[in-house]
Amino acid sequence: KITCLIPARSGSKRIKNKNIINFKGTNLLNFVFKRIIKSKFINHFVLASDSTLFYSKLKSLKKNVIFYKRKKTSSKDTSSSESVIKEYLKNSRDNSDIIILLQVTNPFVKKKHLDEAISNFLKYNFDSMFSAVKSSYFIWKKKNNLKSINYNYKKRPRSQNFEKYYIENGSFYIFYRKNFYKFKNRLHGKIGIYEMEKETMHELDDLNDLKIINKLI
Repeated sequence: KITCLIPARSGSKRIKNKNIINFKGTNLLNFVFKRIIKSKFINHFVLASDSTLFYSKLKSLKKNVIFYKRKKTSSKDTSSSESVIKEYLKNSRDNSDIIILLQVTNPFVKKKHLDEAISNFLKYNFDSMFSAVKSSYFIWKKKNNLKSINYNYKKRPRSQNFEKYYIENGSFYIFYRKNFYKFKNRLHGKIGIYEMEKETMHELDDLNDLKIINKLI
């Protein structure tokens, strides 16, 4: 059995209630659910929120989604996704084998992404998996001094020979429920990557992100 757990708390600061912001003729939450609800592998969809208003924003899709009321302790600005997962698994009767943590702030996700990722997760016997975008950017770090992170600027490689890196795009994470109890972390053991399209590296964090995502979708 597979459960897709979607955390969506109220009270976001940079964009007020960004999880239900107007988006493509509906709201962000409803938009994402419409794109994933017909996954052929996922048995249960769970919205973990501190707000029943968010659940109502799913409109007709509510009948296909379980609502879990998050506690105040897991709905703070500082609350980690791990705290929501732990709370949900402890307090619900969910006995699914696999959990997918999905974040609606990356609205590029589709059911085909999830179904392909689940297939690969099982086929290659991964313990956990994350969605990502392949990167060929030259990365620098600025603290006291500038420092190149992933290449030697004195011997700049050609782009076609440059070692590729992966950026987590924050769309979804897959893991076994039993392993989460053991490691207390969404990523552990033999970790797999599900590569998504380049544009999916944009997450909704501020209004500039919203402008970019609106143009790309």
